[in-house]
Amino acid sequence: MTSNRFRPTPIQLAALTLTTAICLAGMLALGVAQGIAGGAGCAGARSAPGQLSLRELRSATVCVINRMRALHGLGALNPDASLGKAAQHHSSDMVRNDYFSHDSPSGSTIQTRIGRSGYLAGAHSYTFGEIIGGGTARNGSPKAVVRAWMHSATHRAEILDGAFHDLGVGAMHGFPGRGSHGATFTVDFGKRS
Repeated sequence: MTSNRFRPTPIQLAALTLTTAICLAGMLALGVAQGIAGGAGCAGARSAPGQLSLRELRSATVCVINRMRALHGLGALNPDASLGKAAQHHSSDMVRNDYFSHDSPSGSTIQTRIGRSGYLAGAHSYTFGEIIGGGTARNGSPKAVVRAWMHSATHRAEILDGAFHDLGVGAMHGFPGRGSHGATFTVDFGKRS
């Protein structure tokens, strides 16, 4: 029997911390302007998760994502209530049930969540995607999480996908395996016609 639960061992946590430190040092040494400028002007973007309400976490994340897109010549994504509902449910579920995955232990997937949200109602064609992330203390701030996504090829591709027009952000205080500390984020992207 397998489990989708994410419970890092002390060695994995040390490796993740070291990898994060190396990435951050590399960004600073290279003077990556987009990482520095990405959160400028976004209220709460640099705040630790515990300092912000869930609404503020979601709003700051939308702002930072749209700033990153602007830095790459892309238009802003429009917040969509249906996608937001699906994303919020998933972030809450991951924290409540202590797992970190696109698929829940109960079998919920991005397809089922977005289907239930109503986002696809009446659509003739559609495309969607999802990224998840989070962290504790300042590593769980909206800016830090988006910055980490931008340094992962697959996550970066989702954020900078010009086919998407809409997004929904879910945020929850707490991080799987770390209790009530930090925050867990889900971003659902979409386009429908």
